[in-house]
Amino acid sequence: MRASKSAVFALVAFALEAVPVAAQDATPVEVMPYVALGSDAASPVGAAVTFPVTSTLSVETDVAYRRGEGNIHALSSNTSLLWFLPRVGQATPYVAGGVGLSQYGAPVFSSNGPPIGTQPRVALTVNAGGGLKMPMNDKLDLRTDARWFKSFGLQGSEQFRVAQGISFDVGKR
Repeated sequence: MRASKSAVFALVAFALEAVPVAAQDATPVEVMPYVALGSDAASPVGAAVTFPVTSTLSVETDVAYRRGEGNIHALSSNTSLLWFLPRVGQATPYVAGGVGLSQYGAPVFSSNGPPIGTQPRVALTVNAGGGLKMPMNDKLDLRTDARWFKSFGLQGSEQFRVAQGISFDVGKR
């Protein structure tokens, strides 16, 4: 019982500690539609939403689309942490890493061997990489993002993607 009271106290203390920081840091949420080039099975289009936690740490959610194996409409979704490094001139470099889920097409085989179709499946993925964020004006930033993706499962795969997008602020600064 004493351990659970200590855990609740610590959780409340950490939550209350973050409140003044959030009130002082008025960084808005950013939305970034993007197009990408990459290896086979890498998603060519998507959108990311970045939620600031502190001035150097953000949480990003990403949804991407690709035409998958067997002409399935494969979606992927990732949640990543972005750690912004000190600025270099006008540019702000960052490193990223996260986890997500990705659809892929698993072949369905006939009794005599050749595949007869594709069945949609979902795999757990991890990603790591980084990028560069360059301000264009008060509300727009040009962002280049390079990521490595690894999916796990029976037909796990590995992809590399370089995405280019324009992020815009949603809300007040």
